[in-house]
Amino acid sequence: MPNVAERLTAAWGRAFSVVEDPEGARQVVGLRVHADAGQAEHGLLAVHHALLRLAGDYGPRSVDLPVGPARDEHQYSETFGAKVRFRRSQALLRLPAGVLAGAAFRPATDRSDLAWRVRSLLTERLGRESTALANVSRTIAVHPRTLQRSLADEGLSFGEILDCVRRQQARSYLLDTDLPLAEISARLGFAEQAVFSRCARRWWGAAPSRMRPPPAGEQPVPAEGR
Repeated sequence: MPNVAERLTAAWGRAFSVVEDPEGARQVVGLRVHADAGQAEHGLLAVHHALLRLAGDYGPRSVDLPVGPARDEHQYSETFGAKVRFRRSQALLRLPAGVLAGAAFRPATDRSDLAWRVRSLLTERLGRESTALANVSRTIAVHPRTLQRSLADEGLSFGEILDCVRRQQARSYLLDTDLPLAEISARLGFAEQAVFSRCARRWWGAAPSRMRPPPAGEQPVPAEGR
């Protein structure tokens, strides 16, 4: 069975090339899209969607775009599932190297085992047990420094994974439940609701209450700064 890189090459030909990670992470590569600056976003989105079809939730690390945002910056991170950096020298998608070498449609948990173990454990513990680095390291029997170094090789940090888990859980709670904000904050493992509010503004550029769908028949309230 062709691997992911071969499937991408067959579909996209010379539209992209694989490069070493510019951030120096050993287990991360970059997919550089060859397109005019104005078309770079569309090219990276097309590659991103192709990877989702071939590899599932493959764990993109970051996205570089050579132009400034054409819309609210927070929407870019939601679209790509990773942090997006603007006005960079090239159009680049950073991802775990194992994704390209793996067989298409292989379960995503095979791609980046340690990062996915940490992510899964944090999801289970969030709001129930300690999500501190030391406690998580003890559970998976890896020394904290070794865990940090290994995650850095995958282009991640422990804090980034925890932040991602919280953001995804928060979005689900806000859109799919009517839980009070104080309860959501507790389930996310925040000591105070004010901390949740600050994180929401960083994630989405809006207070948590503004992320909730409006009651039937009402128009949504625009987020601040939009």
